[in-house]
Amino acid sequence: MIELNEIEFKDLSVVNQSQLFNFYKKCFPNKNEIVFKNWRWIYKHEENQKGAFAVIYKKEIIGHAGLIPTDILYKNIKYKAIWFVDFFILPEYRNKGIGKFITNYWMKVEKIHLTICNDYSLSVFKKCDWTLSTDNIKSCKLLNPLKWIPIVKSIDKNILDKINFFKFFRNRDIKNKLKIYKLSENRKLIEELFSFNSKNISEKPFILRDQNWYNWRFNKSPFLNHYYFFNINNSLIIISIFKDQNKMKLNIIYSQFNNLKDEELLNKNLINWAMDNNIDIIWLCINNINKNNNYKKFYTRNFKINFMCNSFDDTFKKENLIDLSNIEGIDSDNNIISFNNHNINKLINN
Repeated sequence: MIELNEIEFKDLSVVNQSQLFNFYKKCFPNKNEIVFKNWRWIYKHEENQKGAFAVIYKKEIIGHAGLIPTDILYKNIKYKAIWFVDFFILPEYRNKGIGKFITNYWMKVEKIHLTICNDYSLSVFKKCDWTLSTDNIKSCKLLNPLKWIPIVKSIDKNILDKINFFKFFRNRDIKNKLKIYKLSENRKLIEELFSFNSKNISEKPFILRDQNWYNWRFNKSPFLNHYYFFNINNSLIIISIFKDQNKMKLNIIYSQFNNLKDEELLNKNLINWAMDNNIDIIWLCINNINKNNNYKKFYTRNFKINFMCNSFDDTFKKENLIDLSNIEGIDSDNNIISFNNHNINKLINN
């Protein structure tokens, strides 16, 4: 029987780092090195000293909770909020009330809470009266289905790339081929294009991506060299590319479009470029099924995402927060989890 009052919460900076790394190897097998080396950036530790913490029981790390501060604009009022990420409890300590105990502690950090979570965490957050949205999905487009057929997995990657018959179905009606830019080498251009939002353009709440947010998410990012973008006029798509075993994967992590014509042209160019460069799958990290966009005809395979939220702020109820309208793959840690310990230095170099 575990005595909950014996559980301690410690900031990651004061936890024994060797012990923390060993814990990460247990709970994040595919990204333990990435999180360990970069948790100060991921969780904005410089400005968020009460954020990410380890859960200690009898001098052992049994759990972990990461927090990413963010700002939300609603009716032209800025609210402080936090993303709940990297929530993990060792299997032998689950179903003992610890998850709810941690979450209740977590929620004291800020009044407004957001998360994109798995089904296990969903059950914990439900017990804490969070609200679930079913409007967000993760979509993809398979460009080389051969890579997913078990019997051909052992065939050399170069051979599978050459015999990919799906390349014959690429978009051939594009007159102007757009250039792909490496973000780290074109910082001035991307800052001129990026839409820094500071005023409500609708009645719905949205994540505030101002200059401070941009500096953290891009300029200070340890993954900056792995980001690329396409643009036309002031519309753009930002992507990350990584290798997972024998598959090349591309994530759309952020997009902004002035009109449907630009949206269609950018996506056609992106798909063609991906095919020409032997990308096997394109992931649209997050999309809202209620958006009026062209994504649905380009990325037809959809997977449910659990977006949950909660609010203790009387002026911003969770019934309004659930309508958060501009979640992208670049928010929370959805893009970061795509990288793992083995693929970080194996990205396409263009």
